[in-house]
Amino acid sequence: MKKLTAILMTLCLLAALPAFAAAETEAEEAETPATLLDLVREKIEDAADLVVMTEDDLFDIIGIDPADCEDFVYLAAEDALSGRELVVVIAKDEETAALAEEMLQHYLESRMRETRNYLPDAYQALSEAKVVREGLCVILSVAAPGENDADVLLKLSEE
Repeated sequence: MKKLTAILMTLCLLAALPAFAAAETEAEEAETPATLLDLVREKIEDAADLVVMTEDDLFDIIGIDPADCEDFVYLAAEDALSGRELVVVIAKDEETAALAEEMLQHYLESRMRETRNYLPDAYQALSEAKVVREGLCVILSVAAPGENDADVLLKLSEE
């Protein structure tokens, strides 16, 4: 009888182990911080529709060295005709934040010159875009008229 009771208790413990493991995994996932890209996609409505650009793109297209960034997100419309882009740079220090702000401003002005005479919708969006900097966070948001992703993302950085 004692052996039977011991076997039954062992089986009950073995049956309960997967439930304990699942609860532990869920707790670990809840503690894992979201990436900057995840946070941007959560807060910006159309971010999931944009193409994620690489470190090489950040350097080759805009001129910002990824090594100077704690983190960054560079998203752009696949067709590039709408002008829709979103760049969020978290710089390592004030000096690199100022440099990123300057590079993004130069990039914005260059894109405006490129689109002025042949892509009126993109030019309109670029004309209303601005580079915003708060502390080490620098944002360029080119969106549809009336939309302002930068304010949404700056509120996120305050949280």
